[in-house]
Amino acid sequence: MSIYFRLSRIRLHPFFTDVLLTGVTQVLILVTGLIMVSLVSKWMGLVALGEYLLLKRVSAWLLTGTQLGLGLALPREIAHTREESAERASRYFAVAFVTIVPILAVMSLIAVLTAKTVARLCFGSENRDLVYALVWLLAGSGLQTIVFGYYRGLQRMHYANVVQLGGLVVVPLLVLVAIRSSHSAALLVEMTGIGLTAMSIVWSLPLFCKAKNFKSHFVSDAGRLLRYGVVRVPGDIANGALLALGPVMVSHCASVEQLSYLLLGITCLGITSLAFWPVVMMLLAKISKMLGMGRTEDVIIYVQHLRSAVVQLSVLVMTQALIFIGPLVRWWLGDSYLSGVPVICIIMLAIPGYMYFCAMRSVLDAASAIPYNTRSVILALAVFCVISLTVTYAAPREWVLLWVSATMTIAFYVLAIATEWSLRAVKLVVQAPQMSPMLIVALLAFVSLSAQFAFHFEITKTAFCLVLLFNVGLTLMLIRQSQPEWVTFMSRVALSRA
Repeated sequence: MSIYFRLSRIRLHPFFTDVLLTGVTQVLILVTGLIMVSLVSKWMGLVALGEYLLLKRVSAWLLTGTQLGLGLALPREIAHTREESAERASRYFAVAFVTIVPILAVMSLIAVLTAKTVARLCFGSENRDLVYALVWLLAGSGLQTIVFGYYRGLQRMHYANVVQLGGLVVVPLLVLVAIRSSHSAALLVEMTGIGLTAMSIVWSLPLFCKAKNFKSHFVSDAGRLLRYGVVRVPGDIANGALLALGPVMVSHCASVEQLSYLLLGITCLGITSLAFWPVVMMLLAKISKMLGMGRTEDVIIYVQHLRSAVVQLSVLVMTQALIFIGPLVRWWLGDSYLSGVPVICIIMLAIPGYMYFCAMRSVLDAASAIPYNTRSVILALAVFCVISLTVTYAAPREWVLLWVSATMTIAFYVLAIATEWSLRAVKLVVQAPQMSPMLIVALLAFVSLSAQFAFHFEITKTAFCLVLLFNVGLTLMLIRQSQPEWVTFMSRVALSRA
């Protein structure tokens, strides 16, 4: 009873409660993504999987340009509102929603009228059905982004997470089960987009009812949102291009089967970035509010410990992923995909650089109206384009896939370095990240590598789970002994009720 009484008195800081709730949501989204890839591969084949992943990647790229930065501007401006926050937030939502609808309509019309050209440029084929699917997915994703941004700005993460679960878990799984016999990736993506659109409209109706007199404030509110968002559009497009241009280039030089290897590597890279997404999702509104209250020193402390955590955990994830990538791919997709492991490994080397950017971009967006992330991403994209275009024209055709993968990895480290420079420019960095816990990372890598050697790099599922449990226990023991500063800080803040 005494243990239960002590546990019942523990209350997490509201920020960390939201982080945990969001973390559970992201785990469900992650598992859904893995299941979708696996089922599409098994039910529809390798070619359909390549088309599905390419559609998702191109859609994520184009979405950044079609929403004019409103997905970021909306939560940021709502978080900055001090008075009449609920009424102002509803007005901002209505303005953002009304603004994005005609943009999506015009983009969709242009894409449909030039479907053959768009299909050739983006997918390396003349299949117009891929373009129609892309249009619906863009529409649904764009509207969902606005709904999600509204709740994110208000820090009502329980509603925001429900929006995410509906759009990224429920809808895709229901559609896949419903049309599995069609063996069409285009139809799968198209129906998913239609479902997202319908769901977003249903979510938006009660929010419009709360937005009183938004028409009279439309011009001023739209101007405020667009001034913040539009200057970030080039950076958003460039960020999407970093992940999409490589596959688009390869689609013109290699088969869909080979292209699927690169897309799988990028998918795995995106999965690793979800490790910090629950915290990152909260940071934009949280840091915006803290800076608005003049708590700059507190923000510097948060950023310092976040940087240390990102560097150490990202290197840990990278080393473990590289050691176990072979058996993981075999269990996930089957032996036929093992030939793509070298490509996936090259992309996995980018994990620390990509995770650092993903974790810190919300800090920079909250800290300054200057689009520092835009500058960083454009620099990285320029490096990627120069190297990859040279490789595409100069290297033998059979080496293009590997070289483009390596170029993407280089570009992500350029992006991480530029992000570090930007943090120093806004004076949120006072010292280097704490590196002593890297010894823990090295020890865990030795344990995992030893296990792989013992099984001749064909470790069984049971042995893998045992090694994973052993590493978790060893990590907890070593952390308790060494007590890294960022772990101590996070534990103290998490249990604070303030």
